[in-house]
Amino acid sequence: MAVATQSVAALVTEMVRGGWDAVRGAFARFLHRDGQAADRQLALFDEAAQILACGADTPDSEERQRLENRLVLQLAAYLDRFPDMADELRALLPDDPPASGAQGPLLSAQHNTHSQVVQALGNVDAGRGGINYGVPPRPAEA
Repeated sequence: MAVATQSVAALVTEMVRGGWDAVRGAFARFLHRDGQAADRQLALFDEAAQILACGADTPDSEERQRLENRLVLQLAAYLDRFPDMADELRALLPDDPPASGAQGPLLSAQHNTHSQVVQALGNVDAGRGGINYGVPPRPAEA
């Protein structure tokens, strides 16, 4: 159920952003195990994209919540029939799908003269080198 919930959140976000067409083909391939029922499943997600395009795109709207719940149940039922497809679904979606209704991070940068502020929606990993910020030395006053 958790995989279905996270996946639907990511798919609905893509639908709202107008990116459903970009992921639709990959999602259709994901549903291939269901045979002819895959067409019905895909039609359900296409209908959701149409509804979201017509104005149910605010995260707190009742219509969007009902729609997301319906899609979660549909996807959870699919994953229940084909549990080995969960990994394929995870690979299809972004690493960190946004939480439903979550707002971006809050940032407050005060008194930051000659400094750098890094704002990221996900993890910031600089690898082994770290993140360094330096200001060139000021010229010595004569």
